Amino acid sequence: MSEQRYNPSQLLSRKLPAALNPRFFKALLVVVGIGCSIAIYSLINSYLDQSKTGTEATSSSAITQTTPSAVFPKTVRLPADPLAASNPTEAEAQISSGDTLSAVLDRMGVSNEEAFRSITALRKVYDPRSLKKGDTVTLSLSSDATDDGNGRLLGLQVAKSFDRIAGVGLTLDGDFEAYEIVKSLTVSRGRGRGNIQTSLFEDGIKEGIPTRVMGAFIRLFSFDIDFQRDIKPGDKFDVLFDQYIDYDGSVVQAGDILYAALTTGKRTISLYRHEFSDGQSSYFNDQGRSNRKALLKTPIDGARISSGFGRRKHPILGYSKMHAGVDFAAPSGTPIRAAGDGIVRRSGWNGGYGRYVRIRHNSIYQTAYAHMRRIAKGIRPGVRVQQGQVIGYVGSSGRSTGPHLHYEILKQGKQVNPQKVNFQSAEKLAGDDLKRFNLFRNNIDNFIKASGQTG
Repeated sequence: MSEQRYNPSQLLSRKLPAALNPRFFKALLVVVGIGCSIAIYSLINSYLDQSKTGTEATSSSAITQTTPSAVFPKTVRLPADPLAASNPTEAEAQISSGDTLSAVLDRMGVSNEEAFRSITALRKVYDPRSLKKGDTVTLSLSSDATDDGNGRLLGLQVAKSFDRIAGVGLTLDGDFEAYEIVKSLTVSRGRGRGNIQTSLFEDGIKEGIPTRVMGAFIRLFSFDIDFQRDIKPGDKFDVLFDQYIDYDGSVVQAGDILYAALTTGKRTISLYRHEFSDGQSSYFNDQGRSNRKALLKTPIDGARISSGFGRRKHPILGYSKMHAGVDFAAPSGTPIRAAGDGIVRRSGWNGGYGRYVRIRHNSIYQTAYAHMRRIAKGIRPGVRVQQGQVIGYVGSSGRSTGPHLHYEILKQGKQVNPQKVNFQSAEKLAGDDLKRFNLFRNNIDNFIKASGQTG
């Protein structure tokens, strides 16, 4: 393999700020040295063909690709006088609930003037309002103190996504310039499989499958599976998914599920991902029929049924009455998802139902969700929602003895048992889409067969 050399001019022409010109890069060399830059770049490239995973990883080059990226040393931040900050300090601040970037900078001793200028520059590549609880802001401060005793702000960085970092750096001219770093990552296939002993979610996590993947796995089968009644000890699961690997071999982020299989008793459901020409994707069984149905049987992840449909003794009122829905017990704050595409008809407080949302899906079916802790932002009457979209969070509002979701399906205005409604998928692939799907399905099946094991 021919030697690859670090080419700063090529990188600067793509995703880095205008301030990072040859004069800026020359100054950068004063701080980090050109040798360090080459070493970092060579180290990154030496790992581009590696594929590691905490579960299983494939070694086939046919299914490994490198994402296009620009790589730049982390120390792209310089003061107006680089030599004056030969020993800059780095500090990290974690975003708390209700925090703003301005408040974080103030806590870290950054002057109002520098905070304003740096945030203004950052807005060119990142919206500071996107910061959420748990995010980390990394600051670079000079070792020389200003008149107020604080170190001068040289730059800051924040993760824009799992593979992108947004930041600002102080240029030689004393201005803050925005930039974006795109991590160089490899894509590999991770796989996890096993038998169910306690619960599908817990056993999947024990097998090393990322939480994000297990959540998506459960949602894929929520059209066909009653997770309270259909899942039994000894049932099997198998999942193949993309994962993004950093230069040091660390898994940065789990990607999309490529294949998922669930065996309950003698019944096995296998689903394959298919990407359409417009970039949209969905999942289909081995015959090319969509797994999507009109409504989800379970609009909440990992919950257990605490009360079924039918007459029961009301836990608060004390007498028997009709329970016109299904209760799913779950921790307070658990996301609740729309069971299908539709339009919100009601959103707000509804007597004993507490915080309540009702969605009209078509001329026949509606769904209702009650006892929410809070309704998701933007969920109001007249708003169109998509299947799987978060509409609220589990709570215990109204007449309720503990956190749970009360879920109803209404057929022509009358409540029916959600566990007995059977919806058939109408979508089936055809033409070129079916041809491409069959090729992908065969590729996946051959890989699983070659691995020597199934679910």
